[in-house]
Amino acid sequence: MNVESSGQWNEERLWVLRTLEEIKAEQRRQAREAAADRASLLERASLDIRRAHDKIRALESADRTLRLKNWIMTVVLSCSGAVVFEVVKAWLHGWKP
Repeated sequence: MNVESSGQWNEERLWVLRTLEEIKAEQRRQAREAAADRASLLERASLDIRRAHDKIRALESADRTLRLKNWIMTVVLSCSGAVVFEVVKAWLHGWKP
């Protein structure tokens, strides 16, 4: 940065002080932006984690439901198979209603 100086130390001192204040103001602005970005990132991360946990809970619930349905179907098919077996056995042995 090329700055022309009048040679007066008071003016140069004031210029340096103003420049320092501008730099500090810029630092504060950047710090606020960084804090806002960090807060936004944390909010998105917690939302993503919450969504993932919700999906896991839904899958666990679906797993229990599917296991119950599978158990019920196994029982029904076993009973149906036993009934069909007995009917065929009775039919082969000459069952007459």
